[in-house]
Amino acid sequence: MEIRYVDSALANNFGDYIELNRHLKEYPELHDTILKHELSHTNKVFSKEDFLLDFGPSKVNYLKLFKFMCIYPKTFLQFVPIYKQDKKIIYDFNMIIAWGFTLAIIGLAIFLSIKL
Repeated sequence: MEIRYVDSALANNFGDYIELNRHLKEYPELHDTILKHELSHTNKVFSKEDFLLDFGPSKVNYLKLFKFMCIYPKTFLQFVPIYKQDKKIIYDFNMIIAWGFTLAIIGLAIFLSIKL
C-alpha cells in the first residue's frame, strides 16, 4: 500500500493509500506503531472493527504521542470529524460518532443541571 507523507493530521487510511504526518519519520517508534494501526483498518467507510480499533486499547505510547502532537500542532486536526484538505472534504465517521456522543453527554449534563 502506498504511504504518503503530509503536513497535517497524524495518520489516515484512505483505502488505496495511507497518509502519515511527515514528522513521524523522526520518531521511528511512533511511526511504526501508527503505521501498523493504519494498516489494520478495513477498506470500509464504516465498520465496527475500525471503530473498536480507533477507540479500543492501543500499543501506542500516549505520552510520546501527546508530546509529538504538541510539537506539531497541525496533528490535532486528527480529532476534527470533517475538514478540507487539498480541495477535498475529508470526513471521519468514527470521529463524528465520538463527537456526537461527547456532545450528547455534555448536553444531557447541562439539561439535567438546569432541571435540578
